[in-house]
Amino acid sequence: MTDPKIDLAGQLTRWLADTDITLLELSGPGQLIRLRRNGQAVSVDNEPAAVEAAPTSTVVKAGSVGILLLSHPLRGDPLVQVGQQVAKGQAIALLNIGLVLLPVAAPRAGIVQRIVAAHESTVGYGEPLIELH
Repeated sequence: MTDPKIDLAGQLTRWLADTDITLLELSGPGQLIRLRRNGQAVSVDNEPAAVEAAPTSTVVKAGSVGILLLSHPLRGDPLVQVGQQVAKGQAIALLNIGLVLLPVAAPRAGIVQRIVAAHESTVGYGEPLIELH
């Protein structure tokens, strides 16, 4: 039985050979694959992906249209405050969409640097909500 990754790489090289694309890069956690097309031949460079430095700040954006809630409607305490340490995946806000409360999760661990959007403001998709450092 062959490795599914090798089968996938073979299929990609066959597809690439039929195009005018000269370079195709695929990256994943800890791995980078480059498929280079030179005329009819396709070569595969397989190397570990470079470890990227974590950004100094991350702006958490709205994943949907809704009303931003910085605290749960049944509780008075804010979900987060400026200067608070948060964990990756922690709910840092809520989007109220009709009868649904959709949690906004921290994409990484960090410290809340700034709350960009106001509590109970209407926000659009991709609008900045909270900045993490």
